[in-house]
Amino acid sequence: MSGRSLNTALSRRAPELREPDALTVREVDGLVSKLLSEVRIPFPSLGKRVLNHLADLKKVLSTDYVEGAKIPSKDMLKELSHVVEKEIKSRSYTSLWRQWDSPDLLPRLTKIFGSREIEVKAEPYTEGAGLALRGFFCRASVGEKRKFVIFLNTAHHPGAVVATFGHELGHYIYGSLVGEKAPMAAFLEGTFSNHLVQEDELFADSLVAFSAYDRELIKQIGPLYRVTPGSSEELFSRIRNAYAMIGNRFNLDLSSGKMGNVWRVRYLTSMTHFFKLRCALYASSGL
Repeated sequence: MSGRSLNTALSRRAPELREPDALTVREVDGLVSKLLSEVRIPFPSLGKRVLNHLADLKKVLSTDYVEGAKIPSKDMLKELSHVVEKEIKSRSYTSLWRQWDSPDLLPRLTKIFGSREIEVKAEPYTEGAGLALRGFFCRASVGEKRKFVIFLNTAHHPGAVVATFGHELGHYIYGSLVGEKAPMAAFLEGTFSNHLVQEDELFADSLVAFSAYDRELIKQIGPLYRVTPGSSEELFSRIRNAYAMIGNRFNLDLSSGKMGNVWRVRYLTSMTHFFKLRCALYASSGL
């Protein structure tokens, strides 16, 4: 397998996110109400900050991920899927958040995808931007070494940390496949609807989606990449099943009163985004 073999791969033109029609808005509102009830967030208790993040959740739910998101090309996704199966999932993705300095995984990815050495710095960070900072990557030169540095904010829930780790590894692989055209540094912020029109961000998110959900599981749970009138009850059941699987794997309980409402909504949005993206990858590319 060559990390340079897809440098000339062409991607689709960036789509424009369309505003949902009135029927879709109504269906999404009903779906959000069911989800908030599931994680025991009473709507009357929501402050302005939570309502702002609910807008992101509604955008994620209302967008058709197959037609309205900038899904990377099938060739790029096939390469990424192969890496996930052979290099990441075979090494227990669940426990990777404890293995930032893995003596095996990161050197293997460096050997496959380029000359930059991957260096990971993981520590809790609550000052300044605080929890708003989930992580970032930057490309740097240290002496004669070219490095791809990943910072992870371990003050977050372990499930969120491993998703950030996977996302930043996705950026490393993307830079190898298409060339390092992206900024030298990029932060992972919590507004996932912004990723829908950015191929590099969706590619990075696809690594997390491939790692979290097997194709057979998606076939078993059922698709979720668009909301249609009358579908909220069925889609709620599918999201609940996906959440139950992730929750069991990472001991994530969004109904716990120990977690603030803002982060319960943001983690719910994150989980829903990765699940919808995985369904769209299966629907668009069969992967």
